[in-house]
Amino acid sequence: MRSAFAASRKLLALCLGLVCLGIAPAAAGAASDEPSVIEFTVPDNAAIDQLNQLGYDITEYKRPNNDGTFTISAVVTPGEQAQLEALGYKAGAVVETPESQAAVRAEADRKDRELADANANLKAGRTVKKAASAAADTVLASRADYFENYAGRFINIEARTSAGSPVSSQNPVMTASWDSGPGTELGGPGKQGTLSPYIDSDPPDANYYLYHRNIFRVGAIGDGPMPSEVRVASADGGVDTIPVKRWTSNDGKPFPAGYLQDFNTNYVDSKMAYDKITALSAEFPQISQVYDLPNKTNGYQRKAQTILGLATPYAGATGSLRGTAADPAVVLTSRAYGQNGGNDITAQITPSAGPDQTLNVSVSGTAITVRPATDATGAITSTAAQVVDAINANQPASDLVFAAKYRTDEGAGVVSANATPLQLSDFLQAPADYPRGPQTVKMLRIGAHRDGSKVGVFLYCQEHAREWATSLVCLETAERLLRNYATDPLTKDIVDNLDIFIVPVINADGVTYSRYDYTSQRKNMINYCASSPTGNNDPMARNTWGVDINRNFSVGSMFDGYVGASSSCTSEVFAGPGEFSEPESRNEQWIQSTFSNIKFANNIHSYGGYFMWPPGAYKTVGRETLPYASYGTNQFFDATAARVLDRIQRYRKTTVLPSRTGPVADVLYSAAGNSADEAYYNHGIIGYDFEIGVDRFTGTNANGNPTFSTTGFTPAYANEGHDEGMEFADGNIGMLEAALDYSRDDSPPVVTPKWTPTDSGVDLTFDQDEPADIYYTLDGSTPTEQSTHYQPEGPRQRVQAVHLAFPATLKWISYDLKHQTSGVHTYVWTADGQGTVGGDVPATLALTLGAPADFGAFTPGLAKTYTASTTATVVSTAGDATLSVADPSADHPGHLVNGAFALPQPLKSGGSELPATVKTYDGPVSNDNATIGFSQDIGAGDALRTGAYSKTLTFTLSTTTP
Repeated sequence: MRSAFAASRKLLALCLGLVCLGIAPAAAGAASDEPSVIEFTVPDNAAIDQLNQLGYDITEYKRPNNDGTFTISAVVTPGEQAQLEALGYKAGAVVETPESQAAVRAEADRKDRELADANANLKAGRTVKKAASAAADTVLASRADYFENYAGRFINIEARTSAGSPVSSQNPVMTASWDSGPGTELGGPGKQGTLSPYIDSDPPDANYYLYHRNIFRVGAIGDGPMPSEVRVASADGGVDTIPVKRWTSNDGKPFPAGYLQDFNTNYVDSKMAYDKITALSAEFPQISQVYDLPNKTNGYQRKAQTILGLATPYAGATGSLRGTAADPAVVLTSRAYGQNGGNDITAQITPSAGPDQTLNVSVSGTAITVRPATDATGAITSTAAQVVDAINANQPASDLVFAAKYRTDEGAGVVSANATPLQLSDFLQAPADYPRGPQTVKMLRIGAHRDGSKVGVFLYCQEHAREWATSLVCLETAERLLRNYATDPLTKDIVDNLDIFIVPVINADGVTYSRYDYTSQRKNMINYCASSPTGNNDPMARNTWGVDINRNFSVGSMFDGYVGASSSCTSEVFAGPGEFSEPESRNEQWIQSTFSNIKFANNIHSYGGYFMWPPGAYKTVGRETLPYASYGTNQFFDATAARVLDRIQRYRKTTVLPSRTGPVADVLYSAAGNSADEAYYNHGIIGYDFEIGVDRFTGTNANGNPTFSTTGFTPAYANEGHDEGMEFADGNIGMLEAALDYSRDDSPPVVTPKWTPTDSGVDLTFDQDEPADIYYTLDGSTPTEQSTHYQPEGPRQRVQAVHLAFPATLKWISYDLKHQTSGVHTYVWTADGQGTVGGDVPATLALTLGAPADFGAFTPGLAKTYTASTTATVVSTAGDATLSVADPSADHPGHLVNGAFALPQPLKSGGSELPATVKTYDGPVSNDNATIGFSQDIGAGDALRTGAYSKTLTFTLSTTTP
């Protein structure tokens, strides 16, 4: 590339045509004569070659223009610009100036200094350098998530600075470092990187800073442990640390041997999907049934159309007519749908019948003939507007068709004749035996008790027609539930204790159109452009018609001022003429209103690899979102995500990223009038969204960040489409597991305070045994839901400790998702007394375990209960204490395992499945010897694998009154 700054200029003799001029370019280097990069127009390549030969600094940029000339850019001083303009080369846009180049250099220098400052703060773990132009900021490290997949080991880091700016370049540089496991050093080669600001620019004319984030490759699989701590630092001085948590298990949560799966064989259209669930219901009538949803679709059908008057007869193309090509166009639309006779109509503008003819329209059967007017020479004079009026004024013709000018064109162009009649067509390409007209959408209901007594889960797919693999997720989920019911204990538990509603295709018309006519169809097929001011009611616009079903609901809709939908009938996010204008959205509303036991829903879309929940929309001004769920509910969302994503990881180690998990408004964009918001805010249903088609990790860039490739809406079935259906069906099973646990939760949350002493008091947080909303007071009053809420300051931020100065009285209550309350609890801290004599007993909870418990040899084929025990020595100075045992592993929790195999029946302690309470103490105890008994049932039909079955358990001594 040529240098942007020439050190010297030589005398040029520029000869163009017959004119020869002596030109002496001004010398470069003076401040007043520094060069700029400016665009010029030249007539041809020869002129460019001449300018190069004569020593002008011509850049590599060249843009062809419609008139055959070229736009080039040159590095020229003001004097050289004047010379070129004097020679007829017109100057255009200024690309760079000395001032803009100096500003870029200054900005680069500033960023270099900020990066150095941030790295110095990062290394020291405190503020040691601060950008001179900025006040010290506060940095909050929000999350540090570790995961492994097929491409290596990764860490996802998010943090927020109080100095965050909606202008990316104005954000302070933020860096992060991590260790190589407990006790190792933070930072060093391959253990630090720079975070990027995440700015939501979705609202028109507005940007909003949300947080900084990035993903870093930690290493190859198996080359080291999980990092334990992350430190984040800003160039403005803020520093924070956060522990690393595991995002998904390495191999995901598996299914037992013999689990039946992999039932899809190819992509399906709407009819195939409905036929499939109908056949499944007939095969498994005891645990399933099919419903015909009440609102039939508008139909896989179109009015037949053609365009008369064009010089080249219309042959079915899509797109648009440009410029004067639209002037002679006459658009014909049949009154009847294509399958009802519209496709039988023909139309012709006949060639000239001689001089001085008058415009005439005639009809024979379904053949419309237009004889155009001519002048004295026999040339056609009828314009498109005149032909339109003539056809609409002729009753036999107007009974068959409606004529219109092309979109907003005035129709002033003279029409052309067509030698033979043109056949009107609905242009639908589905097989002739595929049903035209309105379609009945079908739903499969699965459950041993389908009477509304069990918690309901609604799974629905293909609101967007082009997302072909989504229906595979619904169909695979349905067939797994039915075919594994008789053999798999988990499946039987799910089907016996949940009520599951599955619609494999919501958008039946759009799916059919996408399958057979226009693959990229997103919306349904209704044509509201027929009455639209844009006038896009011609066959060339047919692929733009339809309503986006996922923008047609009533909560956070475009009609209420929310962002992410359009009023244009051709927009891909057209919300329709009003809320619930479409039968597809009314069907979803009917399901959620009719079956009030539905507490969870999952709307399955493609692509990008997301797991999301409300809120999903916001307004432009102030980025005002729909109300966020409470902190406790968001904890439930996160807990469900952990189960769902671990199941998805199982099939091919596909990781849905932390940055793509969370509220739609925070991780994707605003989707005004979407169905998940409708479910949550209007029906009290936890509304989730999948975006299947996770980006595939392809490598790592120079900065250590992963690179990706995307999958698309309609990936090849083998292997991508098939695999997406499999892995996200796994995710649906994880969601059903979470719903099952919810249905069985019949106790309030157990919440206990946890504190860290400080010079002036304590920093208080809470431990809890399940997702919960916690409300507290510090003035001795009884807490209510109007009291202070223990929660983060904002979305995707971690909750901060509450500082209590001595003396302090804490009272709190807590609620879970079912609003089961813990009641009021009290904790009192008092100031140290003075003038007293005494001694202190340090807080002590000590637990010493004896020899491991051993069941001995298990005998295959023999039904027997085996017993074993170990001992524990307990020392406690607390007012009460509980000794418990639990299984912390993600690999078949509560079951003994032998490699990839697990015993089918759970391990028990004291007759209870894990976690179990071994012993409780109502006061202090010293060197108490407790016996911890275990039992393991082996059935006569239980399959046992050669080798040792074992499990590492966690024994915990805890207290609520330290």
